Amino acid sequence: MAAAGLDQVLTFYFRPQGRISRTEFALGTVLIWLISTLLLLFLVRTGETAPFLVLPFFLVGLPLTIGLAMLVVKRSHDIGLPGSFVLLLFVPVVGIVWLAALMFIPGNPAPNLYGPPPQFRSD
Repeated sequence: MAAAGLDQVLTFYFRPQGRISRTEFALGTVLIWLISTLLLLFLVRTGETAPFLVLPFFLVGLPLTIGLAMLVVKRSHDIGLPGSFVLLLFVPVVGIVWLAALMFIPGNPAPNLYGPPPQFRSD
């Protein structure tokens, strides 16, 4: 297995077109949560909410949020739903349940409105 290039990583996290499998979704989501947790632990460990630390947190947190939203859009496409289902993430409690559900609902094995099935399919 070859290492992914920067263009492939950017396409995976920041392009809403296409479909991804449950495994790709889970791995991408875990990576985003890991980075977010490490950043949050760093901020908590400093002990202060210094203004100069807020900007880097925002500059890293915004792309992570956008990346997670794009993963949800592509995973929704894989199960045959429109990308607008990403809005469920903003509903308290429902958002967490929706993220978990996307890791367990199998995708459509055949092509659908959003393209062919993902090539990396270990579902």
